[in-house]
Amino acid sequence: MKLYQRITLLVSIVLTVVILAVSLSLLLFAKNTILSLSTEQVQRKQKTLRTSFSEMANYYARSDDSEAVHNSLIKLCFNRFSDQSSVLMREGKPVSTGVTIDPSAYVTPDSEAFSEGTPVAITVQGRNLLIAGSSTSVGTESYSVYVVEDITDTYARIQRMAWIFAGVSIAAIALGAGAVTLLVRRSTKPITALSGVAKEIADGAYEKRVAVRTKDEIGTLGEDFNRMADAVETKISELSERNERQRLFIGGVTHEFKTPMTGLILHAGLLRRANLSEDERDASLAHIEAQTQWLERLTQNLLKLFTSDEEIELESVWIPELLETVEEGVAPKLKEKGAALTVQCETDMLVLNPDLMHSLLNNLIVNAANAYDADAPEKPILLSVTGRTFSVSDHGRGIPKEVQDRIFEPFFRVDKSRSKKQGGSGLGLALVKTIADAHGAIIAVDSEPGKGTTVSVTLP
Repeated sequence: MKLYQRITLLVSIVLTVVILAVSLSLLLFAKNTILSLSTEQVQRKQKTLRTSFSEMANYYARSDDSEAVHNSLIKLCFNRFSDQSSVLMREGKPVSTGVTIDPSAYVTPDSEAFSEGTPVAITVQGRNLLIAGSSTSVGTESYSVYVVEDITDTYARIQRMAWIFAGVSIAAIALGAGAVTLLVRRSTKPITALSGVAKEIADGAYEKRVAVRTKDEIGTLGEDFNRMADAVETKISELSERNERQRLFIGGVTHEFKTPMTGLILHAGLLRRANLSEDERDASLAHIEAQTQWLERLTQNLLKLFTSDEEIELESVWIPELLETVEEGVAPKLKEKGAALTVQCETDMLVLNPDLMHSLLNNLIVNAANAYDADAPEKPILLSVTGRTFSVSDHGRGIPKEVQDRIFEPFFRVDKSRSKKQGGSGLGLALVKTIADAHGAIIAVDSEPGKGTTVSVTLP
């Protein structure tokens, strides 16, 4: 059973009990009031009848009257004040009566209930009677004066009133239950909306929030839920970002290992198979040592770059020496592609991270080499430094305009089939963008399909 149904049921039960209790109380009050008025009326009527009859009979009665005269006088005096509800009895026998039911069947001389004039309700032959009686004396004789009021119609009216109260109560309960259902359904509607939003968030729509329209407890619950959803979304965003950083770090390290590993394998093979002079052997070992040290530093820098919010370490770098190291590192890849590299440098010193900038330029040059077709290009790749701007230009296939704004996205490839053949992972330019952002540099791309591409990185 849903919450609004349980609340409606409970409130309806309470409402039913209250309405029934009120209706029953009002009905009993009305019944007692009506019967009390009838009782008082009968009691006053009986008292008046007894007093009037007694005074008149005692006034006209004579001790020397014969029995017939006396009886006639008694009847005359009683009938003077009686009506259809009046009864005069002597020694348990009716002397004069206006009721249709023989009073001797329900009024006995030894009954103490009728001796004090207090009305008594009884049922005789299916009729409801209210009887008040008391004794009086006329001369030496004792008489009982009764008022027998038929209140069957009064009980019928009370019964009709009970049915009316019952109908009104049922209607009130039905209307009340309907109103309660609408109000509770409307009041719990925000909870239903809250449940729906919770399901959407559970399904991955973390941006969903509850619309808070009230300032009551449900509104407060909605605000607390939204704060919780904000915290959950923030945490999930942080975890997703951390996961993405770790993924990029792993992919970046793997990607960056490719070019230097080619040189390491080449020099290691030379050391094992070729008859090298002492100087050539030392040069190969020095190259291997330099490349491994660079890889170690690059790994640490990439780890800091991708997995933490720490700023990279910058230092003043002699640019010609940096470019010489880059040229030496990409030589095996360029040889493999049959491409040439021309270096132009008009700047001596810049503040940057040498290992990361080495990686940035290495990726731009390798991407430029991959942009050439299988046959050896006629024009070399140009690496130039002017002021604070590093530029790598090629004369390869170029990049279509419609995808130039996406080339720095992780794992994006302009030509997926060609990249797959060349072993590309789609991380090279993403690393370039990340390293440039870490330096606060601006990247510009100028490319035209069939004519080549120039990528420029300008330091701040």
